[in-house]
Amino acid sequence: MTQDLTPLAASAERAPDILPAGWLDYRNTGTRVVHRPGAIDTLGAEAKALGCERVMVVCGGNTRRSKLFDRVLAALGPRAVLVFDQVVEHSAVDMVTRGAQLAREHRVDGLVAVGGGSASDSAKGIAILLGEGGRLQEHASRFEPPDRFFPKPLPAPKLPVITVVTTASAAEVTPGLGIRDNDGRKLLFWDNTLASRLIVLDPEANVEVPVAVMATTAMNGFAHCVEGLYSRLRNPISDALALHGIRLFMDALPRMVANPKDIDARAGVLNAAHLSGMVISNARVGIHHAICHCLGAAGGLSHGVANSIMLPHVMLYNLPVAQTELAGMAQAMGVMQGTEAEQAQAAIQKVRELQVSAKVPTRLRDTGLDISLLPLIADHALVDRGTYFNPRRTVSAEAILQLLKQAW
Repeated sequence: MTQDLTPLAASAERAPDILPAGWLDYRNTGTRVVHRPGAIDTLGAEAKALGCERVMVVCGGNTRRSKLFDRVLAALGPRAVLVFDQVVEHSAVDMVTRGAQLAREHRVDGLVAVGGGSASDSAKGIAILLGEGGRLQEHASRFEPPDRFFPKPLPAPKLPVITVVTTASAAEVTPGLGIRDNDGRKLLFWDNTLASRLIVLDPEANVEVPVAVMATTAMNGFAHCVEGLYSRLRNPISDALALHGIRLFMDALPRMVANPKDIDARAGVLNAAHLSGMVISNARVGIHHAICHCLGAAGGLSHGVANSIMLPHVMLYNLPVAQTELAGMAQAMGVMQGTEAEQAQAAIQKVRELQVSAKVPTRLRDTGLDISLLPLIADHALVDRGTYFNPRRTVSAEAILQLLKQAW
C-alpha cells in the first residue's frame, strides 16, 4: 500500500503523519554517477551522450583558478561556450538572474556546475529561470508555522545539469536548492527534474580541495543522514541509506582529516555524501538545516561550518521525540550496549567526538558571527521549510533562539 507524501499540493494542509511501518512512496532522482580517479577527463563524451553541445560552466572564482577546473575545460573542449564564474556562498537571486540572462543569450543547452553546494544551487536556479521564466522569487515554496506548507509546482522542462563535485555537500544529488534574497532570507525550491543528470566524483582531483572545506561540508552531509532518520517523511529506504552513510562518514572522515592526501579516504567521504543526498531527496531535512540555512543567509556563515556547530544541539532538541531513531544511529556508530535512552544519548556524544576528530568548529562565537543577529536568524528559521519536516513541532522563534544561544 502506498501513500502520496510528495510535499503537500497547492493548498495548505496539515503536516502528514509519520508513515506506518511498511508504507512507502520513494522517488529515485534518475541521476547517473561516475566515480573514479580521472573521471573528470571523460566530461566531453558524457556531455555529448546527454545531447549537450553548448554548455555554460557555472563556478566560483576560486574554483576557476584551480587545476581541477582547467581539466574540466579541457575535457569539455568546444562544448564549453561560456564560463559563469560569479558564484559566491549562499547563491544570490541577482547573481542567478544574471547567469540565466547570459545562458539565454548564448543559447546554451546544458549547465555544468563545478564546485560545492553554491555552484550546484546556482546552476539549478538558472535552470528554473530558463524553464519557468518570470522572477526567481515567484517560484519559491512557502511555509507558515507550525504546519502549513505551500509547495510551488515547477512543471516546465529544465536543461540538464552536470555536476563536477568538489565538496561533500551533496547538493548536486537533490532536487532542492536554496538561494539568498536581497533581504537575507533563504528562498527554497523543489523540482524533481533539477537533480543532476550526471554527477562526476573524482577523488584524485579532490585532493586539491582543502581538507578543512571537505571536513565541514562532510558534517553537512552527515547531518543529512541524521535528519533523514527522524524526518517526518522518512521511510525504510531512506533509513537504510542514512545508516550506511553514517557508517561511511564515521570511517572515512577521520581518516581523510588525518591524511588529506589519502585518495581512498576522500573517495569514502564522497560516497557517504552522495548517499546523504539520496536520503534527503526523499526524507527531507528538518530544523537543523532550517537554522543552518539562516545562519548562512542572514549571518554569513558557510553552510558546512554552520552544520558542524549546530548538529549535536539540534539532536538534543529532538531527543524527546526521536529517541528510537537516535538509538539506531548510535548502533550504526558502534554503540551496541545500553538501553535505548542511553544509546540515544551516546549518539549525541559520538557526534561531539566526531567534531573533534574532524577538527571542525564547535561554537558559534568562534566564527565571527555577530551575536546581535541571533534573534533575526531565529525568526527566519521558524518559517524555513525544514522546520515543517522536523519531528518536533516548533511554534515560536524563542525555542530556536535558545538553540542558537546554546551553540554560541
